[in-house]
Amino acid sequence: MLHTHSLYYDHLKAEELAFLRKVADFCAREIAPHATEWEETEELPRDLFTKAGRAGLMGVMAPVSVGGQGFGKLCYALTIEELARHCGAFAMNLAAHNALCVGHPLHFASEELKKKIFPSVLNGDWMVAWALTEPNAGSDTSGVTTAATLQPDGIWELNGHKTYITMGNHSDRMIVMAVSGVDEKGRKEFSAYWINSAGATKVRKVPTAGVCPSNTSELKLEKVSGELIGVRGKGQNAALACLDIGRLGIVGMSLGLGRAAMEIAQQRMLTRKQFGKRIAQFQALQFMLADCEVELRAAEALLLQAAVMSDRGQCHTLEGSIAKLYASEVASRACNRCLQICGSWGYTRDTFVERYWRDARLCEIGEGSSEVQRFIISRTLHKEAEMTASRSRSWRRSRARGRGCRRVAGAGESAGPLRIPPRRACGRTG
Repeated sequence: MLHTHSLYYDHLKAEELAFLRKVADFCAREIAPHATEWEETEELPRDLFTKAGRAGLMGVMAPVSVGGQGFGKLCYALTIEELARHCGAFAMNLAAHNALCVGHPLHFASEELKKKIFPSVLNGDWMVAWALTEPNAGSDTSGVTTAATLQPDGIWELNGHKTYITMGNHSDRMIVMAVSGVDEKGRKEFSAYWINSAGATKVRKVPTAGVCPSNTSELKLEKVSGELIGVRGKGQNAALACLDIGRLGIVGMSLGLGRAAMEIAQQRMLTRKQFGKRIAQFQALQFMLADCEVELRAAEALLLQAAVMSDRGQCHTLEGSIAKLYASEVASRACNRCLQICGSWGYTRDTFVERYWRDARLCEIGEGSSEVQRFIISRTLHKEAEMTASRSRSWRRSRARGRGCRRVAGAGESAGPLRIPPRRACGRTG
């Protein structure tokens, strides 16, 4: 649950705090007793998702009108944080489900299609996968080769190859990104499609270093029928908008893994003795723990900023990327330090630290790698600098023409309100 120092309390409704307490109870009852078994078998039971759906965990941000909880982005991220403290794989699955598999059709599908999708994707009846990545396409979507062809009967037919798809081979339905043609400039036109997963051919469960119980899948599509989600050719814009939210989930997952590793390391420092005293008395280890706490609190502040901006309806692409970049790298550093504090014991599967350590590494890759986040951040800053320079040049030209002079307020006069420039726009449409 939330730390006593947390500023989150000021931005959460009473209903959201009550929900987070229910999430903690769910984790203690349904996840904690079984997480080690799932890690060994590398499988998550299907009924876990049904139970999660009934508990409201699969529709945290979806409005009540379609069967969701109607909570904000901060509540969503903190839900994922709590789940990650117990099982990183399940946290990752629900992060993707809420932000991508629910968010995409919720904001971009037609009303007719929404009636088919909701509330089945929220109550645990359907597991949904979100399929973008291919062997030669990930962050670079121009490499997508999966093709969607409109048939004479008005049905879209999909053919292609997808890989690294979360829950892909266990899903009931799937959202597939595909090339639907070319635009007026001859560039690939991307669209999103809703398909029945039964039509996809399962290739394999991809073996991974971390989040092992998650069904990371490779699959092929051969003449699979699909329904268009949203406007043809606008699939990439919709996907990017969903990823902005998804990154907040990865921030929550990062914080959960880092905090869980810290809790184990703290207890180990209090109980383990070397050279006649508890290892908590060694300054080198004290400083390692201090660094973890400082960095995790900084990551919490970055999450708060991005989540609050999102809930206000402000563009938070920059802030989300900053939070995701920092939190994911902090989680890896924190888990690495905590494993080091625990020594040989920490490297064994007798404790959960090594699992958190492996799971945290995924956070630097999923939903856009650290390198992609740095690119987004630097590109956004560069664009803002160009806009500032352009406004400055326009002001100087206007002043030179005699229309830019300002009258200084006289004694007793009000200088008027401070003018604040408008918030940058994302420039994205559905």
